[in-house]
Amino acid sequence: MTTQTFEASANGATSTATIMAAGGAGAAFHVFRPKAVATKAETKPTTVLPKSVQAVMDAADALVAGYTKLKVEVLDRSDRALWEMLEKAYAFAAQIDGNALTKREARTELIKKIQQRDKQTMASNSSTEAVVVRYVFADQSRQSRNNYTIAMEKARALNIPVDGFADFLTENGGVGKVVEKIFGYEDEDAATAKELTDALKAEKTNRTQLVGRLYSLMAHSAETQISYSGLVSNWVPKSSKSTPVSKGNGVEKTDPKFEQGNFVFFVTVKNPETGKYRVVQGNIFDKAYEQQLLAAIAERMDVPTEELSTAVQGLEKSIGFGDLAHKEQEFATA
Repeated sequence: MTTQTFEASANGATSTATIMAAGGAGAAFHVFRPKAVATKAETKPTTVLPKSVQAVMDAADALVAGYTKLKVEVLDRSDRALWEMLEKAYAFAAQIDGNALTKREARTELIKKIQQRDKQTMASNSSTEAVVVRYVFADQSRQSRNNYTIAMEKARALNIPVDGFADFLTENGGVGKVVEKIFGYEDEDAATAKELTDALKAEKTNRTQLVGRLYSLMAHSAETQISYSGLVSNWVPKSSKSTPVSKGNGVEKTDPKFEQGNFVFFVTVKNPETGKYRVVQGNIFDKAYEQQLLAAIAERMDVPTEELSTAVQGLEKSIGFGDLAHKEQEFATA
């Protein structure tokens, strides 16, 4: 714990807005708008079902009855018998998906019945195969149901016909083998998923950096300052390594978990009588945790990355980015 004196902006919003407006980038705080929280829509209970949806529910119940009969009457519970039962469920899922007029209501009704029966929730965005499997094979373990669902979803991706699912399982060694096997389309899906993951990661990094740059620029544009002389806690842990780790080119590698960040995060409490804020503590974090905080702010901002980038570049231009960089270099070497 240390006690230091810091200068903080009192009307940074006004001064920054003025400067950015002059540069054509808009007010700085316009980009600090939170995303709207989506409220979960309530599902109204269905009293009288349309005939088409009721027909779907009757077919689903018939599948349940068929599965019950299979368990009770078929003494030889062969894999083939189960696979043929799964084929019926696979065909039923395809039937639901194939009817655009009743698909939504049928799925909603099935999920509602599942939730009432199992006393557990089921995601509304679950695949139709998952919904049918959960409805029909209620007594099976979660792992078994997941395997049935995965096998059906893979068969659908491979365009296996509804009357060929049992043969598909037979040819590939059963449900477990189908789940484990990597089919050609899955390699393409994995590559696409990796590209998407990399793109999202790069987007997150870019937004985090932009927020950090924006905060730094707003500090340089502050015209009026207030003084704070109080508790500033330094939460940067000390590295246990006795010798620095070097890269192959001889440059010392620094660990952001043990390196002090660029900002001081203040805790303030609003006085309800005056409407002003009292600063109670400052916090200095390591760069790794600081990046997490900035990333959390960037993620909550309801502003496109392009607009955020434009705001940062406009502010840099309006206050003289080149002069700013030169002054910071002089400060660093002083």
